[in-house]
Amino acid sequence: MRRLAPLPLVLTALAGGCTCGSRQPATSSEAGPSGVASVGPATAGSAASASLAAAVFSAPIAAARAAQVDVVAGLVASEGVVRVMGVGNGAPTWSADALRDVSWAPDAELRLQATPTGLALVWRGPHAGKTARTMVLLGPRGEPLGGSEIGSAFCVTADGLAWIDPRASGPARVLARRWSDPAPHEVASVSPDRDPALVCGDHVAVVVGDGDDDVTAAAFMPGDSAAPAPTVVVRDADFGDDDEREHDAYSVGDDLGLVRVASSGALAMRELSRTGGATAWRKLKHTLAADDDVVAVDGDADSTLVVFTRDADDACPGIGSTAVSVRALRIDRKSGVESLLDLAPADCERSPGPFWIAPSPAGPTIAWVERTTKLPPKAAAIAGAAFRLVGADGVRAGRIDQRADALVDGGCDARGCSVAALLRPPDGDGMQPEPIGVFTYP
Repeated sequence: MRRLAPLPLVLTALAGGCTCGSRQPATSSEAGPSGVASVGPATAGSAASASLAAAVFSAPIAAARAAQVDVVAGLVASEGVVRVMGVGNGAPTWSADALRDVSWAPDAELRLQATPTGLALVWRGPHAGKTARTMVLLGPRGEPLGGSEIGSAFCVTADGLAWIDPRASGPARVLARRWSDPAPHEVASVSPDRDPALVCGDHVAVVVGDGDDDVTAAAFMPGDSAAPAPTVVVRDADFGDDDEREHDAYSVGDDLGLVRVASSGALAMRELSRTGGATAWRKLKHTLAADDDVVAVDGDADSTLVVFTRDADDACPGIGSTAVSVRALRIDRKSGVESLLDLAPADCERSPGPFWIAPSPAGPTIAWVERTTKLPPKAAAIAGAAFRLVGADGVRAGRIDQRADALVDGGCDARGCSVAALLRPPDGDGMQPEPIGVFTYP
């Protein structure tokens, strides 16, 4: 259940301010060496309170769940390192500096993803005197396992990982390696007239090439010597004069899902099986309005979800801002039944986004960051996160009320899902290092 997510990934760039380490770290009466606050589950009203550990982090931050442990990462600007920490049962379990010689930048990004052998961390920002996108593989307690510079995307399967090799010109090379391989090897190349991206399923990676008039895809396993020749999976000519507005790709197991939005707002979807080829296009009954913005698409064995926002231009008279409502279209994969879900009304005081769809044990959960448009003095811009558990029988709503300077998806496992938040102290102004809190949902 992974949506196409080429880097940069906006979920890891949510800083409300610099928090770039211009002052000495502040601590609370519960301070400890970890810089992590671990808290209990969220409720439909507000999040649980937390005791804060040592405040050492600056934005950007990232989080993941690996081996039943919540893992967080963030910039420690005063030391020029990206630090990774594990926290379990409410207490820090380990800490490691994954990357050195880094520094803060307004567009710096950080991503953390669990792997079968530990973690994969990707930093985009100043590193060793230049701006680069660097991937570092880590063991289950942050042990360094090697790394390299990567291009626009990477993704992880149970058997290995794949990434786009950084190149300024010429074909884009797709590299892959099994977890047991000592080095990567080239499995495919994408011509310069196409934009490359990667989608990973459980075991299979798919390289997607966006062209001017069509989209190609080629599926491979990280241990394959080479990917097969790409096949066309989206062709504009198949839709007549109804040009494409956008398309989204995601994985269901090891199958590739595609949703196409036409300029008219018409929606169509199909799947590309690892073994059985592509299904016919299914044209949906529902259409999108001209100003609807698709913000997340994903699927599982039961359904596909298309999440979109809609401008409400007249909702906030005299305020000077435009509020948006949040809706989702659920398509049952077996019956084809479509259900339009109202997830959140337009709110003049809260701005939603970015969005993600979490594969929680209770079912697919749509979540997003909420920012406030009216800020109290010295308050962080992020008000918390909202989530909607989507089932065949309806939607259950909840919210994590937690002021933060950054808030990111922390992943899911059998226990549930989590978010990590960079927490501003009550007397802070967003310019000093801060602790990270972990909150569980739904």
